[in-house]
Amino acid sequence: MKHFFPALLFLLFSQVYSQETLKTISGVVSDGQTPLENVNIVVKNTDRLARTDASGKYEISAHEGETLVYSYVGKKTLEILVEDVTTFLNITLRDEVQELDEVVVTKKKYHRTQKELRQDYDTDKNLIKTFSGILDTKLMPSRVQMLGVNDINPSTVDILTLLRAQVPNILTPTNTVGLNLNQIQVFFRRGITSINTRTPVLFEVDGVLLQQVPTFLDVQNIERMAVIQGIGALNKYGSQAAGGLIIINTKTANFNREPGKKTPYDQAKLRDNFFEEGDAIGGTQLAVPEYLQILRSTTSLKEAKESYVQLEGVNGRSPYFHLDARSYFQKEHKDKAMVETITNTIETQYSDNPVILKALAYQMDQEGDYGASVELYKKVFVLRPHYRQSYHDLANAYRNSGKIERAALLYARYQFLMREGFFSKSDTFSNILNRDFNNLITQEGEVLSQEKVFYASDEDDFNGTRLVFEWNDSEAEFELQFVDGQKQYFTFKHTAFDNEALIRDEKQNGFSCQEHLIYDPKGTWQVNVNYLGNKSLAPTYLKATVYQDYGKPSQRQESMVFKLMVKNRNQELFKIEADGILSIR
Repeated sequence: MKHFFPALLFLLFSQVYSQETLKTISGVVSDGQTPLENVNIVVKNTDRLARTDASGKYEISAHEGETLVYSYVGKKTLEILVEDVTTFLNITLRDEVQELDEVVVTKKKYHRTQKELRQDYDTDKNLIKTFSGILDTKLMPSRVQMLGVNDINPSTVDILTLLRAQVPNILTPTNTVGLNLNQIQVFFRRGITSINTRTPVLFEVDGVLLQQVPTFLDVQNIERMAVIQGIGALNKYGSQAAGGLIIINTKTANFNREPGKKTPYDQAKLRDNFFEEGDAIGGTQLAVPEYLQILRSTTSLKEAKESYVQLEGVNGRSPYFHLDARSYFQKEHKDKAMVETITNTIETQYSDNPVILKALAYQMDQEGDYGASVELYKKVFVLRPHYRQSYHDLANAYRNSGKIERAALLYARYQFLMREGFFSKSDTFSNILNRDFNNLITQEGEVLSQEKVFYASDEDDFNGTRLVFEWNDSEAEFELQFVDGQKQYFTFKHTAFDNEALIRDEKQNGFSCQEHLIYDPKGTWQVNVNYLGNKSLAPTYLKATVYQDYGKPSQRQESMVFKLMVKNRNQELFKIEADGILSIR
């Protein structure tokens, strides 16, 4: 066991993507209602291409790690990263423009109030904070280049290096040795005028105006940057911005607090978004497979076993039959022998399928059988050493099973690989994993103090209810709805069209998890999901882990697993109260 981590590290570097053979990918492309003919499908940066037939069907060959590009006149182009399990991709393309009775509907520029801008700041990456309020860069008369945390390479050493790498048309000193702060200036190229006659770029850092370049700034602390080259910078800044303007919001000063409070804006409290009873269906209203109906109709364990044997003859090739049957015998009969038999069947038949193995591990997590889930997450890690989710899953499984030191070592290994540049920057995933690591140190400090090598990466003062969602199929698309105690809701859209940058980040960096923080969990909260599919006919397994009193000595957690099959229906998952979790299913 002591050689496990070096072996995994070797796999990480030797199996980043297995491209020994081409794999065949097939499916159907439609507009959501009818098949689309002559859709172009091309493997990005290659000459491999295909077109759909009259039934919308296609077939194309690609390596794992390559990208399929789907394009059609009048539809938005869609890109899909090929993974190890990618075999079928049923694609729905959306309209590029919307037309109603020959009238083209264009997007109206809506000027939001400062209150609305503060509420939207965390989710609208085109907003930037200035000394005079929040600015919507989409409404500016000149082009604005926006840079976020994902545009900053972890190896970037200073602001000048960042500007040279990311901002075109900019002049920066390449050698600052011997220069004082007043002599370090940057300019935008404009015609053939002498640099001595140009006006230097004006900087604003967290509301402070600077005529000099903020070389003191830690670029890894930059949350958001707006680069403005045109006359749009002159309105509020005057002639001092004639040479251009660069506005920087840092992470340190960018905690988007609601006025008068120490917590960020509750995204549920937006505009006219009230949830009413009946807007989400419950678990009893969802369709149940016929084989599960038969099992549930039995009156004894003996009869259930006999039915299982008969049903296996027809459904035995489906992993979802075995997963459902295993869950049935676990919940309804607590029959360890039968559960173990079905578990062995799944592990044997699908030993090379990380999607099925993760679904099985989710069930074990829900049951509290963390020792067994650790072994499954190890197998997934070996199959997917280049996926960041593998680190998150295995480290949490170690922690839940009481192997605190192994969990800490795996967290630390991930952070080491990030610092060394073996993983590209992914702020979304790193925030989740770092929060888990910090929480481990906070909760288990006495155990870890013997090693004296583990330190919290960032201060985490969050106390409240933390929800972590994970899903076994990275192609899954859904909308999570969070309804607060006042019946207002916030919707997180996990779709390629609504959240393109996030989906690209997840696929490129190999993770499938999100967190939602409830700072003030008063009353009863309800969590719903609208499942939109996973580009195949297979279901998706969603695991929700609820941490209550997060960060406190009284912290406790509960995991729930949901099999998502019914599409385009808002489904009630569970409710949260201050004194416990009310599971719906």
